[in-house]
Amino acid sequence: MTHADPHRHRARGACVWLAAALALGACSPHNPEPAPEPEPEPASAPVRDKARRVSYGALPPELAPYTGKIDASRLAYIDITLKAPQRLAPWNSRLGGPAYLPKGQAYPRDPDGVPLALLAQLNFAEMPPLDGYPATGMLQFFIAGGESSAHSYGSAPDFPTPFDEQRYLALLSAQRYFRVVHHPRVEQNPQKLARPPAAPTDALPFSGTAGLVFKRDTAPVSVDDYRFQRYLGKPRDAFFRQFGGLSEDLLAEYAHYANKEVVAQVGGYSNPAQDDPRASWPDDDWIVLLELHGSEADQGLRMMWGDMGMGAFYIRRNDLERRDFSRVLYYVDSY
Repeated sequence: MTHADPHRHRARGACVWLAAALALGACSPHNPEPAPEPEPEPASAPVRDKARRVSYGALPPELAPYTGKIDASRLAYIDITLKAPQRLAPWNSRLGGPAYLPKGQAYPRDPDGVPLALLAQLNFAEMPPLDGYPATGMLQFFIAGGESSAHSYGSAPDFPTPFDEQRYLALLSAQRYFRVVHHPRVEQNPQKLARPPAAPTDALPFSGTAGLVFKRDTAPVSVDDYRFQRYLGKPRDAFFRQFGGLSEDLLAEYAHYANKEVVAQVGGYSNPAQDDPRASWPDDDWIVLLELHGSEADQGLRMMWGDMGMGAFYIRRNDLERRDFSRVLYYVDSY
């Protein structure tokens, strides 16, 4: 079992994503040991025709021998885009804004009794079906704002020292400064709903509110998802090094081909800014419950997770099958 290098976790400003990609993981947990010297380019390595330009978004021709494996890795996901928040009912899907709250149900609070802010709520009846995920009901995601010694936007702020995998998992899963709430049935009678308490809105990774539009799509394994080796046979950096002098170009081109730029998604492959924490527990079959990326003033909502970062909620597949949301892993990652 492997884990990311704790000294490289959440290194603010350590590098930007593209520079990290072009450096073949120099700032990535996939390479916790010092990177080995590049292997000599094999005689059979492909030679790029410098006059030809490869379109970003297309599979590089040098990876054609791996087309079968790449296609086999495709996963369905829900691509979430934003819409204007007008006429949103309390039970509609949204990012930000007031939370759906049935009467008699306690509102999520942090250990000091401060109300948590609604980050997102997903009404599954409004979404296309996705294998393994609920078809009805609602999931809500609440977080505490700001960064402190206790949390970073509601997530564990750093690795425990000394690093311990199980302790770190417990920290990321402890729903103290975040909460995932499942409603198996959604009440649409306003008379049976309560007004949620006001939650502090300062120092959150988002401001405003927006409605959500859902579209089902598929994508192959991303360069930063912990399952890359499962499909391509080698860890990311070792896989691309086999192409010698083309390794940097091909890594960047494949990243553009596989990594879909989305505001938010359910399912599919994760695109963390630096580290995929699930690499510490690769046998647990973690899947994406909700992943959110930055959005600049789109449809009334602005979201920014630090410096070009993301926030993600992961769940074990068997927990999702049981509709057990008590062990969700919540992770914030940025440059």
